[in-house]
Amino acid sequence: MSEAELQAEIAHHERVRASMAAMRDLTESIHRTYAGEVDESGKNLGLGDIGSDQHFGWAMANYTVPRLADLTDRDIALFFGRIWMDAPPGAPGEDFHIGRRHIRDEHNDPLVLDWRAPLAEQYYRASVHDRRGLAKRRRFGFQGARLTGFEDENLLLGEQASSDSLASDILMAEIERPRTGPMRDIVATIQPDQDELIRRDAATNLCVQGAPGTGKTAVGLHRAAWLLYNYTGKLTRSGVLIVGPNEGFLSYISGVLPTLGETSVWQTTVQQLTGAHTALATDTHEAALVKHDERIALVVERAVWGHIGTTADALRKATGTAPDEGLLIADGGWRWRLGHRYLDEAVTSARKHTRTYTAGRKAVEDAIVQGARRQAEIRSGHSPDSKWATRIKRTEAVQKFMDALWPKLNTKTVVKKLYGDAAFRAEATRGILTDEESALLTGKPAKPSAADLLVADEVESHLKLREPSASFGHIVIDEAQDLSPMQCRAIARRSGKGSVTVLGDLAQGTTPWAASSWDDQMRHLGKGLDAGHDPVEHTELTTGFRVPAVIIELANRVLPHLNVGVAPARSIRSDGSLEFIAVPGPDPDHAAADHAAADLAAGVQDAVAAALREEGLVGVIAADARADELRPLLEGTERVELVAASLAKGLEFDHVVVVEPVEIVEAPATGGATVEGVGLRHLYVALTRAVSRLTVVHSRDLPAEMRA
Repeated sequence: MSEAELQAEIAHHERVRASMAAMRDLTESIHRTYAGEVDESGKNLGLGDIGSDQHFGWAMANYTVPRLADLTDRDIALFFGRIWMDAPPGAPGEDFHIGRRHIRDEHNDPLVLDWRAPLAEQYYRASVHDRRGLAKRRRFGFQGARLTGFEDENLLLGEQASSDSLASDILMAEIERPRTGPMRDIVATIQPDQDELIRRDAATNLCVQGAPGTGKTAVGLHRAAWLLYNYTGKLTRSGVLIVGPNEGFLSYISGVLPTLGETSVWQTTVQQLTGAHTALATDTHEAALVKHDERIALVVERAVWGHIGTTADALRKATGTAPDEGLLIADGGWRWRLGHRYLDEAVTSARKHTRTYTAGRKAVEDAIVQGARRQAEIRSGHSPDSKWATRIKRTEAVQKFMDALWPKLNTKTVVKKLYGDAAFRAEATRGILTDEESALLTGKPAKPSAADLLVADEVESHLKLREPSASFGHIVIDEAQDLSPMQCRAIARRSGKGSVTVLGDLAQGTTPWAASSWDDQMRHLGKGLDAGHDPVEHTELTTGFRVPAVIIELANRVLPHLNVGVAPARSIRSDGSLEFIAVPGPDPDHAAADHAAADLAAGVQDAVAAALREEGLVGVIAADARADELRPLLEGTERVELVAASLAKGLEFDHVVVVEPVEIVEAPATGGATVEGVGLRHLYVALTRAVSRLTVVHSRDLPAEMRA
């Protein structure tokens, strides 16, 4: 690296920053112009005056809002790489800087290429074995927005740095940089296998099994940004949705997409998506298990469609006559009669060709009108209008017949009947649930539990189609292994005909209904050949970039005891530290401890004090009840976050203090029940949240699985 080249790159970075500021100034000017026109368009216009095109002005004013957000200077590097293409004979090769967004000069020539542009793919994928037309690649080092150095790889000479070989100091420095807040983007350190997943086309249903620290969450977020850039027309209209496990996780990842140039992505939890966050009641553990089970979908289907009667019974109830006499409709001085066979065929056709209960009822009503219209056309010589059709539907005979055959329903009515009418519930659950399980389907529609709202969502899906505006073109689902079958179905209904990117780790499944197979989970999400949809691409990430090897090796001791078929992770990082603090004092049971403390509280305080002597964030993870006890001890401590083990998933800290591992293993699940294996998975999650240093503080013996 020559000083002259470094200074030239620094000067280019300053030019880029100035150009981006000019782009923002221009955008602000456009926004002010059109926002002003919209404001003035309805003012001071006399008779015959012609105002501005208000709709166009409104569109332009709104278009510039996200553009202004995109061009905000966030005090980060505006480019992180540079590529030189092969030179044609007798001419110099083109070169391009690669950054987080496209930036042009005053002549509209590119100063920086957006990392999502097709040409930028070469920066991530080119190797000495497949140069892809690339002659040289440069990686830049930055501190904040200040360029500090660069490294070059001459692919023509066989030079190539990679994170696996640790040959790139700049690459490793960026990967190992301390955490100072929410999750950062990894756009400067994307590896070839990650880039391949990010750039899969919009129609691909992708399922990524990823071990801790392999960057699966980052892959999902960068994929969302890439899709919006490359499929703007399609996905701007239909939208992209990120579904995370909890609000803490969403807060943690919230800053990633804006730094990548995307501010329009919806981010939510599955609880918010279904309204479960508003639940007023709590189920017992056993009731929640039943209500989250995929068999409830069959119960709901029967509970809704089971309301449809036979035409014979409906005719008896509505007219008091024998079915063979059919349906007699009085229309002024006319009489129209529809036979039993015709009505049977109408019902059969409605069941076959309509997807929802409400649409099926309408189809039968339309068939009744059509049958009467044919008779009217034959007898009167002309076709009645739409007002006549409406009048026929509203006749007493038709209304009584339809209410007996295909009664009107709403979600609340069905749920109330399923939960409150023992005979109806027994019929709906017959052959699907046991009598004991059926008895657990109780609740009050006015005070639903979170699981009740899932049941209600399933009911509503049978009653009517969801509005197109409520569906998304692509959904990214993180920590998907924790979703129940019924939660998966609720998400699937929001995807419509769109695609999904599913991210997770079966080893980190910590809910009572956690998935044991990705094939099953994708089936519940309505994807895969078993579900009659396009195939799903499955992949497994096992190379860790964030968690040091010494910590991964400890977690890998626990992995074989989790009863999931996933490969153990390996880490490219040889740094990091692991230590144990035993309480109380030296003891034969704590011979493996690095330090001793007087009591558990003192051990935690010692561990936190030592952690704060280093850079970065500190996470203290304990069983939920223990976390409540520790909270007063750590209040007001800067850079320290106390996290209940049940909420630690997806988070990262530079230094993690895991408190009393055996308590995490033994902790009861929500509702007070202890679910076999869940506590051990909570421990596996806790042990893998550290990206630099891990301290384990314990007064009881370590779980046997950690000592294996």
